[in-house]
Amino acid sequence: MNFRNKLLAPLGICAALGATTAWAQGESDMATPPAPQNYHGIEVVNGGVDLDQADAIERIQSRYPLRIEISGRGGDYYVADRVTVLQRDELVTEIPNAGPWLLMDVPPGRYTLVGLFGNTELRRDVLVPTNSGTKLSWVVPSKIE
Repeated sequence: MNFRNKLLAPLGICAALGATTAWAQGESDMATPPAPQNYHGIEVVNGGVDLDQADAIERIQSRYPLRIEISGRGGDYYVADRVTVLQRDELVTEIPNAGPWLLMDVPPGRYTLVGLFGNTELRRDVLVPTNSGTKLSWVVPSKIE
């Protein structure tokens, strides 16, 4: 082994260790998502108002069958005064100050979401399939913006 190879091997090891350390620090610096809450027996993650929290919620969203993002036409996030989840007109759950991200551990099925935004009530029907769940981008109309 010549002098150049003796020098480059330790430098390569140091660079690899430095990258690993930086990666590990980056992982620990990541924001944590809001803790799941229980509403009427349904586990719900609710939040994402700031970008760090939104990123944290996006990282865990695949664990939840129903994923909802509430926004306006311009891409601004919205928080509903309340989101009620119904199945065949029966209450499944009700979340106060809901959004802009909602992750819900609901069983597969058809649901009606009722969002209260000030004095305006909006309804959306959603199907949660058995295998993959569903992500709903709920765009709030400009009349309530």
